[in-house]
Amino acid sequence: MSVPWGVWFEPTQPVRRLVELARLGESLGAEMCFVADEGTERDVYVALTAIVEGTGLTVAPAITNPFSRHPVATAAAIATLAELAPGRVMHGLGVGGSRVLQPLGMEPERPFTALRETFELNRRLLAGETVGEASLPWFRPDEPMPIAVAGRGPRVQRLAAEHSDCVILSAAPPAQLPAAAERIRSSGSAQIAWSAYLAYSDTERRRVLPHFSYMAVDAPAEVRAADGLDDATTAEVRRLMLAGRMHEAAELLPDALVDRYGVAGTPAEVSAQIGELRDCFDIFMLPMNEEATSADHIQASAKILNNA
Repeated sequence: MSVPWGVWFEPTQPVRRLVELARLGESLGAEMCFVADEGTERDVYVALTAIVEGTGLTVAPAITNPFSRHPVATAAAIATLAELAPGRVMHGLGVGGSRVLQPLGMEPERPFTALRETFELNRRLLAGETVGEASLPWFRPDEPMPIAVAGRGPRVQRLAAEHSDCVILSAAPPAQLPAAAERIRSSGSAQIAWSAYLAYSDTERRRVLPHFSYMAVDAPAEVRAADGLDDATTAEVRRLMLAGRMHEAAELLPDALVDRYGVAGTPAEVSAQIGELRDCFDIFMLPMNEEATSADHIQASAKILNNA
């Protein structure tokens, strides 16, 4: 039996192209489509609107943050999307990372507190409550909108496990996934959306490595140290990443990151690894390895996931 899966895009390609890729994924078995909120890339809600209109997929921002737009405006945006496609929208929140916040000149001092407050505000507004002077009187869904929370820190994951409908585990190491799933499932009823880069050939290993630049710059210091990244290397990776020089940044990263955070091997080995972890997640969200080869990647990955 194949695992439930979906596609996860960074909006680095034109919106019409994202719709084409989402349709391709849907034709091959995908059930959901996540779109990242990267601030200076294509707008996440414009992209999600086009995708939800052009496919039958369930969609979600994965993730938006409390800082780059006002939390009340975020609630109104996701409610508008849900009004357009009832029952096919999930909200997605997280603290955001360097790629979205630094170009906006933002360095939040209390990101977890802001996330917790935004989560509660959005939950109440989307349930029809008035919070202070804010309300969405025009939004009256038949069912409560599910809200997902993404994050690697223990406090964020605890918030997600205890209060959200879905915990997004992005690039959670496969070796640590069973323990993470056990903690989440013992804390509440949230589903788990697991995302990991698939490196099913030497070429895909090379395409995957640049994406770990984001993890290198935003991971806690102890995680970076365990991965062999000192402060000087991390600072240079951040500089190159924010300048869009991802492949140069990747040259500073240890290749072992692919094996630690991705799922690597032959297509059959990758499929088997995902199958062995099937009880640890409810849906697998497929990130793109490289923009230019997105369609080929979706097709190759669909075979792997549909046989996992």
